[in-house]
Amino acid sequence: MDNISNTIEKINKNDCCGCSSCAQKCPKGAIIMQENEEGFLYPVIDKEKCVNCGLCSKACPQLNNVKKEQFARKIYALYNKEKEIQLKSSSGGVFTEIANYVLNMNGVVCGAAFNDKFKVRHIIIDSKKELYKLRKSKYVQSNINEVYKKIEDELKCNKIVLFSGTPCQVYGLKCFLGKGYDNLITCDIVCHGVPSQKFFDKYLEYMSNKQKSRIKSYDFRAKDIPGCEKIGKITFENNKNIYLKIGLDPYYSNFLEGNIFRESCYSCKYSNMNRIGDITIGDYIGVLENQPEAYSQNGTSICIVNSKKGESIFNEIKNRFTYFDATENDVTRYNSNLKSPKKRPICRDNIGKNCDDSEIVIENLKKNMNKKNILKSMIPIKAKNIIKKLRGENKN
Repeated sequence: MDNISNTIEKINKNDCCGCSSCAQKCPKGAIIMQENEEGFLYPVIDKEKCVNCGLCSKACPQLNNVKKEQFARKIYALYNKEKEIQLKSSSGGVFTEIANYVLNMNGVVCGAAFNDKFKVRHIIIDSKKELYKLRKSKYVQSNINEVYKKIEDELKCNKIVLFSGTPCQVYGLKCFLGKGYDNLITCDIVCHGVPSQKFFDKYLEYMSNKQKSRIKSYDFRAKDIPGCEKIGKITFENNKNIYLKIGLDPYYSNFLEGNIFRESCYSCKYSNMNRIGDITIGDYIGVLENQPEAYSQNGTSICIVNSKKGESIFNEIKNRFTYFDATENDVTRYNSNLKSPKKRPICRDNIGKNCDDSEIVIENLKKNMNKKNILKSMIPIKAKNIIKKLRGENKN
């Protein structure tokens, strides 16, 4: 059809978050998600198949206003009582306990996972043996594929489903479903923005070529070194390990600065305290300065309970944690994405050019590394923790 005014094409390209809800909702299969030159996915309509039904627009989280139940949110600082779970998690181990709760009820859990080629995909698991795939941070935009459809099938079969993702992915699921389900639990992460899979692929290619060995495993948040410093770890097939400090690594540094995010991230309508999920989880940035009593060297999380359903789940798992009440001011003081989206940097105009060449990609990333973060990364972790503790003590 020529008249497609009622379709997803009405959205400004820079506002599209790439959740693929529109493509999954289309009854005619007229929409596919296609990579742009930077590797970000965008919907493309086959006008011959489109019947202008408008379902894609109704399923778009960016074209629809966020609807929230009235609930007095509750905020906690917490960390898991089991050290092993802390060490296997990005921070305090909250996601693991929510997932275990659902799996114990014979439910399923959906979240982002690496495949064997380090592509980030949302997958569904139904056993604790697979939970390791969904743990830990992946600083890459995950491909949702057809997972919303699969979740809808599980929900209609009365399975309890936990969906974890970025706020736009969570709201994309809700818009796709079009109605609430008592057996759906949603957990959104405090997202700072998402780079494309292509950026990450070219970075891995560069690192592999540099070490002359294929990459065996990648961990954005390794905890081999005490103190819970944000540090990455690459293990190569030649058994060599490389640790990546955020200020010294080209990909990590540019992620931190927001230089390689999807365009929609810079105008994100979810970067505030009006959260989308039943529960919001993330790192407690600045815990030593704000609440030193809640500090754990293996990581402290924030947990924001946003609904009655979220409150019920938290009450079921809270005995697994050492937890403290926290205030909005505490958790937003150093976590800017709970207040507003990252400001679009000037370098974003050029940093995504020539993304097919890994050498050029890395050269562009190196040019835009923050010098202050490079200097910070040179300070030993123990010294940083002493400074943080002093700041915390001074606050009191």
